[in-house]
Amino acid sequence: MDRKLGNVRPSRVVTAFLLALTPGLSAGPAAGQPPGGGSDYGSTALSRHRAANSLTVMSYNVEGLPAPARFGRAASLDRIAAHLADLRQQGREPDVVMLQEAFAGPGARIAEEAGYRYVVAGPSAHAVNTAPAPAAANRFVAATSHLKGEGDGKWLDSGLRILSDYPITKVDRLAFPTWACAGYDCLANKGALIAWVRIPGSAQPVAFIDTHLNSRAASGVAQDRADTAYAYQTVALRQFIAERVPAHAVAFLGGDFNTGRAKVRWHDLGANPLTQSRNSLLDAFASEHTLAQDDRRNMEAILRRAKDWLFYRGNMRLSVTLTGFEVPFGVRADGSSLSDHLGYEAHYRVWGV
Repeated sequence: MDRKLGNVRPSRVVTAFLLALTPGLSAGPAAGQPPGGGSDYGSTALSRHRAANSLTVMSYNVEGLPAPARFGRAASLDRIAAHLADLRQQGREPDVVMLQEAFAGPGARIAEEAGYRYVVAGPSAHAVNTAPAPAAANRFVAATSHLKGEGDGKWLDSGLRILSDYPITKVDRLAFPTWACAGYDCLANKGALIAWVRIPGSAQPVAFIDTHLNSRAASGVAQDRADTAYAYQTVALRQFIAERVPAHAVAFLGGDFNTGRAKVRWHDLGANPLTQSRNSLLDAFASEHTLAQDDRRNMEAILRRAKDWLFYRGNMRLSVTLTGFEVPFGVRADGSSLSDHLGYEAHYRVWGV
């Protein structure tokens, strides 16, 4: 079923808050956007067989933490995989999926069960980044708490996985420095993953960047400490992207950014962590076209939480325009969901200019 964007009326409080924290994200077209401002919100192309220039990208934190961090997650992860497989049967599968907390085990099986031919994972638990801390971080490092999971090595991999129906030609990985984390988050080897994907219509591979940054309250440590770790991670992420993704490359950046309502985190992340990009969620939010009622409600929930973002940019040769928005993994009628995050997908039109 096609779903168009628009008729979105979240509360003014949510609107004001998000626009105050994300200056510039909706101001003017990014590189590769058509002139005159605003995206061309046409009908959502949910099957690439129906529109050769369509591209669907999903970002989803599947809450794949193992016990004792989480109990009873295997069944929900299996249902996530089954739903992705159902979408494929209907010809509505996302072309590229960026997962977070898809750790080894049940989470890692999602890709195979969903039928994706190309799958890459982020840093393993053993691929630690031993880069030394700068002098400015000495006090932060000295306050390491083993009781909170700090300094005890990496028990889990990054949990990052990118699934693609199109060939992945190159992979780049970043593990955040071992010292640049706070609380229980230190037990996972968080970082970033770049998959260069050869999508139809593009002469050059396109960068898909998946990341997961340090949590705040869930880290189990004081907010100031969690926020300090977050700041160091955002520096590492920006440097990684700048070194591995040319400024002129077509790119998508998604993941669990754990920004929330913390202004200090928005400041450290920056309005556009991917330079010259737009925010898919905010662009969909600003649309005036029709949006399915369930998707509208789920969009508002994602916006209120303000953690799951998907940025996109084109270039002078390949234009990328947002055309649709959908939440295949939202809140169900009984109020439950398959993860503590909601999984959404953005639909784009990609064509040469």
